[in-house]
Amino acid sequence: MNNEIETFLASHPYSDSTKDSYRRILAALVSVCNLAALDAAQLIQFITRPGWGNAQQNVALFCVKKFLKWKFGALHPALAAKIPRIKSTPRRSLDPDKALQVLASFNTHTASGARDLALVALGLDTGFRRQELGSLRLADIDLDSNTAKALCKGAQWGYAVFSIETAHLIQHWLKFRKPADGVGNLFVNIKTGKALTGNGIACIFKRLSKSIGFKISAHDLRSSFATLSTIYGMPSRTAQKAGRWSSIEMVEHYTGNLELESARPFLPMANLKR
Repeated sequence: MNNEIETFLASHPYSDSTKDSYRRILAALVSVCNLAALDAAQLIQFITRPGWGNAQQNVALFCVKKFLKWKFGALHPALAAKIPRIKSTPRRSLDPDKALQVLASFNTHTASGARDLALVALGLDTGFRRQELGSLRLADIDLDSNTAKALCKGAQWGYAVFSIETAHLIQHWLKFRKPADGVGNLFVNIKTGKALTGNGIACIFKRLSKSIGFKISAHDLRSSFATLSTIYGMPSRTAQKAGRWSSIEMVEHYTGNLELESARPFLPMANLKR
């Protein structure tokens, strides 16, 4: 069955991170279910297992149904399985004060500090995801036009622009960058010179969270791009294109907390007591 899973993944243009996620889901499924005899109720029971939130459940359902259709055809009974999609709460993001605190926390006289600051700045300016930042190659960065391209979600190329301030930080990191032979990635491990993996970037943000006193993840840079660019006056349509979102509604989802905060000066109790 493992060979079939690998063949299925190889026959679809999924990103490496998506393949890893689907591989874990399908491996868990085949360890507890007879796929040929699986029905919709049994699939829903598997999908709604403890520990998976609604978003992960929907990802798993999509993955399993794609695999079942690929292996057994469009008439497999489990393909009728459906679960509700619950709208998630707005993502955590940095406000200007916290963003400045993060940027000021790096020691740019060290290789790791220069690299991590460049990575955070590029994430804030472009909204690239963790895996996209990790897979970004030096050849994908144009420091004359301050543009970048990355292989994004859905195995599609995504294009972004970044500020001259971020360009300077990238140039500073390049003074320290020592890639291993054959490694073209922009961000590399300081000791080995190998490309930073998704787990490696996650470790950077785990250490960063500890040093600044509040939690931050690589994906928070994406939501912070939406929030901060909106604060500084970027139109929603421009933010949608710059962040490579499929709809303006996605931008509004990321900036939901910002819209709530803008109501504070107008709250009745804040004005009645004056």
